[in-house]
Amino acid sequence: MPMRDRISAFLEEKQGLSVNSKQSYKYDLEQFLDIVGERISETSLKIYQAQLANLKISAQKRKISACNQFLYFLYQKGEVDSFYRLELAKQAEKKTEKPELLDLDSFWQESDYSEGRLLALLILEMGPLPSEILALKVADINLDFQVLRIKKASQQRIVTIPTTLLSELEPLMGRDLSFCKEEGNPILVSGPFVS
Repeated sequence: MPMRDRISAFLEEKQGLSVNSKQSYKYDLEQFLDIVGERISETSLKIYQAQLANLKISAQKRKISACNQFLYFLYQKGEVDSFYRLELAKQAEKKTEKPELLDLDSFWQESDYSEGRLLALLILEMGPLPSEILALKVADINLDFQVLRIKKASQQRIVTIPTTLLSELEPLMGRDLSFCKEEGNPILVSGPFVS
Protein backbone atom coordinates (compact mmCIF):
# COMPACT_ATOMS: atom_id res chain seq x y z
CA MET A 1 0.00 0.00 0.00
CA PRO A 2 1.43 3.44 -0.94
CA MET A 3 2.39 5.71 1.94
CA ARG A 4 -0.27 8.30 1.00
CA ASP A 5 -2.94 5.66 1.62
CA ARG A 6 -1.40 5.08 5.05
CA ILE A 7 -2.27 8.70 5.93
CA SER A 8 -5.97 7.92 5.48
CA ALA A 9 -5.66 4.76 7.58
CA PHE A 10 -3.82 6.72 10.27
CA LEU A 11 -6.49 9.43 10.36
CA GLU A 12 -9.28 6.84 10.59
CA GLU A 13 -7.74 5.53 13.79
CA LYS A 14 -7.59 9.01 15.33
CA GLN A 15 -10.68 9.28 17.49
CA GLY A 16 -12.31 12.57 18.40
CA LEU A 17 -10.45 14.79 15.95
CA SER A 18 -12.38 17.64 14.38
CA VAL A 19 -12.58 17.97 10.61
CA ASN A 20 -10.15 20.90 10.73
CA SER A 21 -7.64 18.93 12.80
CA LYS A 22 -7.82 15.99 10.39
CA GLN A 23 -7.22 18.35 7.47
CA SER A 24 -4.22 19.84 9.27
CA TYR A 25 -2.79 16.39 9.97
CA LYS A 26 -3.36 15.34 6.36
CA TYR A 27 -1.73 18.50 4.99
CA ASP A 28 1.31 18.18 7.29
CA LEU A 29 1.74 14.47 6.54
CA GLU A 30 1.41 14.96 2.78
CA GLN A 31 4.15 17.59 2.96
CA PHE A 32 6.21 15.15 5.02
CA LEU A 33 5.83 12.42 2.37
CA ASP A 34 6.60 14.90 -0.45
CA ILE A 35 10.04 15.38 1.09
CA VAL A 36 10.68 11.94 2.60
CA GLY A 37 9.17 9.87 -0.19
CA GLU A 38 8.02 6.25 0.05
CA ARG A 39 11.14 5.01 1.83
CA ILE A 40 11.58 6.42 5.30
CA SER A 41 15.18 6.49 6.52
CA GLU A 42 17.37 8.46 8.91
CA THR A 43 18.70 10.45 5.95
CA SER A 44 15.28 11.37 4.56
CA LEU A 45 14.12 12.40 8.04
CA LYS A 46 17.14 14.67 8.47
CA ILE A 47 16.35 16.29 5.13
CA TYR A 48 12.78 16.87 6.31
CA GLN A 49 13.98 18.37 9.60
CA ALA A 50 16.26 20.72 7.69
CA GLN A 51 13.23 21.89 5.68
CA LEU A 52 11.43 22.76 8.91
CA ALA A 53 14.24 24.97 10.21
CA ASN A 54 12.87 28.11 8.53
CA LEU A 55 9.43 27.78 10.15
CA LYS A 56 8.32 29.33 13.42
CA ILE A 57 8.84 27.14 16.47
CA SER A 58 5.09 26.61 16.91
CA ALA A 59 4.73 25.36 13.32
CA GLN A 60 7.77 23.10 13.73
CA LYS A 61 6.32 21.58 16.90
CA ARG A 62 2.95 20.94 15.25
CA LYS A 63 4.49 19.26 12.19
CA ILE A 64 6.95 17.20 14.23
CA SER A 65 4.16 16.03 16.54
CA ALA A 66 1.99 14.94 13.60
CA CYS A 67 4.92 13.17 11.92
CA ASN A 68 6.01 11.40 15.11
CA GLN A 69 2.49 10.08 15.64
CA PHE A 70 2.41 8.90 12.02
CA LEU A 71 5.86 7.28 12.32
CA TYR A 72 4.72 5.44 15.47
CA PHE A 73 1.58 4.28 13.63
CA LEU A 74 3.73 2.95 10.76
CA TYR A 75 6.02 1.15 13.22
CA GLN A 76 3.06 -0.46 15.03
CA LYS A 77 1.63 -1.66 11.70
CA GLY A 78 4.99 -3.08 10.62
CA GLU A 79 5.35 -0.66 7.70
CA VAL A 80 8.80 0.47 8.87
CA ASP A 81 11.41 -1.77 10.48
CA SER A 82 12.60 0.74 13.11
CA PHE A 83 10.90 3.29 15.24
CA TYR A 84 11.93 6.71 14.00
CA ARG A 85 11.40 9.89 15.94
CA LEU A 86 11.88 13.49 14.85
CA GLU A 87 13.32 15.97 17.33
CA LEU A 88 12.88 19.70 17.41
CA ALA A 89 16.10 21.21 16.12
CA LYS A 90 17.91 23.17 18.78
CA GLN A 91 17.80 26.84 17.98
CA ALA A 92 21.04 28.70 17.82
CA GLU A 93 21.46 30.48 21.10
CA LYS A 94 20.72 34.13 20.66
CA LYS A 95 23.56 36.28 21.76
CA THR A 96 22.25 38.75 24.25
CA GLU A 97 24.40 41.80 24.08
CA LYS A 98 23.75 44.47 26.60
CA PRO A 99 22.70 47.63 24.84
CA GLU A 100 25.16 50.44 25.18
CA LEU A 101 23.92 53.19 27.46
CA LEU A 102 23.77 56.60 25.89
CA ASP A 103 25.50 59.49 27.59
CA LEU A 104 22.59 61.83 28.31
CA ASP A 105 24.63 64.46 30.15
CA SER A 106 24.76 66.67 27.06
CA PHE A 107 20.99 67.23 27.31
CA TRP A 108 21.50 68.85 30.71
CA GLN A 109 24.22 71.28 29.59
CA GLU A 110 23.32 74.94 29.13
CA SER A 111 22.39 75.81 25.57
CA ASP A 112 21.60 78.85 23.43
CA TYR A 113 18.40 77.02 22.53
CA SER A 114 16.78 76.78 25.95
CA GLU A 115 13.33 76.06 24.50
CA GLY A 116 14.60 73.18 22.40
CA ARG A 117 16.61 71.91 25.35
CA LEU A 118 13.48 71.96 27.52
CA LEU A 119 11.53 70.08 24.84
CA ALA A 120 14.27 67.44 24.66
CA LEU A 121 14.41 67.11 28.46
CA LEU A 122 10.64 66.70 28.72
CA ILE A 123 10.68 63.94 26.10
CA LEU A 124 13.77 62.30 27.55
CA GLU A 125 12.69 62.33 31.19
CA MET A 126 8.92 61.94 30.94
CA GLY A 127 8.20 60.39 27.55
CA PRO A 128 5.30 62.46 26.19
CA LEU A 129 4.78 62.58 22.45
CA PRO A 130 5.81 65.77 20.63
CA SER A 131 2.14 66.41 19.81
CA GLU A 132 1.32 66.18 23.53
CA ILE A 133 4.07 68.64 24.39
CA LEU A 134 2.78 71.11 21.81
CA ALA A 135 -0.58 71.13 23.59
CA LEU A 136 0.94 71.84 27.04
CA LYS A 137 0.10 75.02 28.93
CA VAL A 138 1.65 76.32 32.14
CA ALA A 139 -1.68 75.56 33.82
CA ASP A 140 -0.97 71.86 33.12
CA ILE A 141 2.15 71.96 35.33
CA ASN A 142 1.77 71.64 39.10
CA LEU A 143 5.15 71.92 40.79
CA ASP A 144 3.69 71.59 44.30
CA PHE A 145 2.53 68.05 43.56
CA GLN A 146 5.25 67.46 40.94
CA VAL A 147 2.77 66.44 38.25
CA LEU A 148 2.09 67.32 34.65
CA ARG A 149 -1.35 66.96 33.09
CA ILE A 150 -1.18 65.79 29.47
CA LYS A 151 -4.35 66.23 27.45
CA LYS A 152 -4.99 64.45 24.20
CA ALA A 153 -8.40 64.51 22.53
CA SER A 154 -10.96 63.77 25.26
CA GLN A 155 -8.45 61.97 27.47
CA GLN A 156 -5.93 63.21 29.95
CA ARG A 157 -3.22 61.56 31.99
CA ILE A 158 -1.18 62.70 34.94
CA VAL A 159 2.58 62.17 34.80
CA THR A 160 5.00 62.63 37.69
CA ILE A 161 7.63 65.29 37.07
CA PRO A 162 11.11 64.03 37.98
CA THR A 163 12.82 66.12 40.67
CA THR A 164 15.65 66.87 38.24
CA LEU A 165 13.23 68.72 35.94
CA LEU A 166 11.71 70.95 38.63
CA SER A 167 14.50 73.52 38.41
CA GLU A 168 14.02 73.67 34.62
CA LEU A 169 10.28 74.29 34.89
CA GLU A 170 10.27 76.74 37.85
CA PRO A 171 11.32 79.81 35.78
CA LEU A 172 8.32 79.25 33.48
CA MET A 173 5.71 79.24 36.20
CA GLY A 174 5.29 83.00 36.53
CA ARG A 175 4.83 83.46 32.79
CA ASP A 176 2.05 82.54 30.43
CA LEU A 177 3.84 80.10 28.16
CA SER A 178 2.84 77.57 25.59
CA PHE A 179 4.53 75.38 23.05
CA CYS A 180 3.31 75.96 19.52
CA LYS A 181 4.43 75.46 15.93
CA GLU A 182 5.99 78.12 13.79
CA GLU A 183 6.68 77.08 10.21
CA GLY A 184 6.46 73.43 11.29
CA ASN A 185 8.98 73.76 14.15
CA PRO A 186 7.96 73.66 17.81
CA ILE A 187 8.86 76.76 19.80
CA LEU A 188 8.19 78.07 23.28
CA VAL A 189 6.38 81.39 23.16
CA SER A 190 5.21 83.76 25.85
CA GLY A 191 2.22 86.03 25.99
CA PRO A 192 -1.50 85.87 26.59
CA PHE A 193 -3.12 82.73 25.22
CA VAL A 194 -6.65 81.57 24.87
CA SER A 195 -7.11 78.15 26.45
